[in-house]
Amino acid sequence: MKNLFTAQELRDKYDPDSILLDIEKYYSDNLDKLISVLNHSNCPISKYNSDSQISFLDSKKNNDEIIHEAASLLKDTIYFMILSKKDRTNVTQTMRGYYTELIKNQLMRVDIMLEDPEIASPKHAPDPNVKHKGMSQVYTILKMVQKTLSQEYEYRKKLTRSGYLTGLQISMGNFFMYLKKIGMTQKDQITLVQNLFDGFNVDWEEGDRDNIKHSLQKPALDYHKMYQEDVQKISSSLHSNLINDATLTNLVDQAILLKRRIRRF
Repeated sequence: MKNLFTAQELRDKYDPDSILLDIEKYYSDNLDKLISVLNHSNCPISKYNSDSQISFLDSKKNNDEIIHEAASLLKDTIYFMILSKKDRTNVTQTMRGYYTELIKNQLMRVDIMLEDPEIASPKHAPDPNVKHKGMSQVYTILKMVQKTLSQEYEYRKKLTRSGYLTGLQISMGNFFMYLKKIGMTQKDQITLVQNLFDGFNVDWEEGDRDNIKHSLQKPALDYHKMYQEDVQKISSSLHSNLINDATLTNLVDQAILLKRRIRRF
């Protein structure tokens, strides 16, 4: 086990916290600008309401809510829009490297633990039937953690090579789904993205309407669909009659939280 890294050692190696904190700072520093772009008269979002039955008097308030909801879904996107192509690629590669190595090392640690079913309760010939109930629960939990880590590690092994659009693609899935939810047309969605890219001078000169649709929107929705499908599978894949409901619920919640955090990149 001496060749395995701890989570802290991997944080020291990749420094993911500096990136995560930068995302928060960039969003905070540029939120007013983002809302200004979304609130501009040329922005198509002003034509839409979240409720088709809304009264005229409430339409202004509703539009403000839509703009702030849309802005809240662009936290990671703002960060990537401000970075250069090279920096966007480096950030994605760094975070993917960190999370892949983290999952790999933690999975190996759990595997090693599960290799020996006699930890704290070695077999004793004169009395071979004594079971350590506490460790039995520990092993049950570890097997569920092993399944969670293994599924995530297999997913990461299949990831395509990251590029300067990857961060934007992954971060914009929820945003595009929200635009669809409020009934925004495909044409207006592309126009809105163009407005955002122009407002933040995004380093992507190839970002015409067709490229936005095929190189950004479609991959973003594909990433989002895959994430949602994998989240739905968690509850059915983690189950046991050997642990109480509260512990099982926490294991499911933690598996979802882990997936949400590492699938940001």
